[in-house]
Amino acid sequence: MKTKNILAALLLMASSTAMADNSKFLTITYSGTEQNISLPIVQRITFEEGYVVVTTTEGKHSYPISVLDKMTFTEKDEATAIQALPEQAENITCKDGTLAIKGNGMLRIYNTAGALVSIANVKEGANISLDNLPAGVYVVRMGDKAIKIRK
Repeated sequence: MKTKNILAALLLMASSTAMADNSKFLTITYSGTEQNISLPIVQRITFEEGYVVVTTTEGKHSYPISVLDKMTFTEKDEATAIQALPEQAENITCKDGTLAIKGNGMLRIYNTAGALVSIANVKEGANISLDNLPAGVYVVRMGDKAIKIRK
């Protein structure tokens, strides 16, 4: 019986690896939100103290396991096009390379390809430096608010 279970697990792992070989994105779904991270920048996926931690060439992204729905490999970026976004929002502002955040929630920063480049769990506001991001255009989202920033 154990041999059959081990064989089934090995087959599942082999098929998952084959599927990942054709994939271009790690898609993470949690709390009704879907995020795509470009696979070439993913270095490691680990489980640490109740979080799934995705380490990329651009930093670490932590996802609470309690709200995680699924993680899959996808072949294409399934992010939808966005319309023009405001440069500032009531609870998210950007000035001199620093995001000023009011309130609580999961803050996500996406590049223009729609890939997640940074994530932070904000509690009672925060000031977040963007020094670790290369110059470019980004979409910052927290809750139902999203803004476009230029760094």
